[in-house]
Amino acid sequence: MDKNDLVERLQAEMGYSATEASRIVDALMESLTESLSSGDKITLPGIGTMAVVDRPSRRERHPQPGQEQEFLTRRKVKFSPGKRLKDALMSLDFITRDLE
Repeated sequence: MDKNDLVERLQAEMGYSATEASRIVDALMESLTESLSSGDKITLPGIGTMAVVDRPSRRERHPQPGQEQEFLTRRKVKFSPGKRLKDALMSLDFITRDLE
């Protein structure tokens, strides 16, 4: 699903015009970005939790030249799925078929 799919879904289910639905999606994305940028944790019940975590600096060997390279500390977003999302994913046939 991309932004256009989400806009179309808002139009169909909520009766918004394309412009209104697009503005709602843009506002939601902006709010999520601002919250995560300021270090806040976002919890969407049933869907999951997003939080900013620091990834420590590390040294790794570059495969082609064989030299070590240092990767600096950086921040990333960690997503932890909620129960409803986990249950929905586990109910998919292609997952449960391989577990039997």
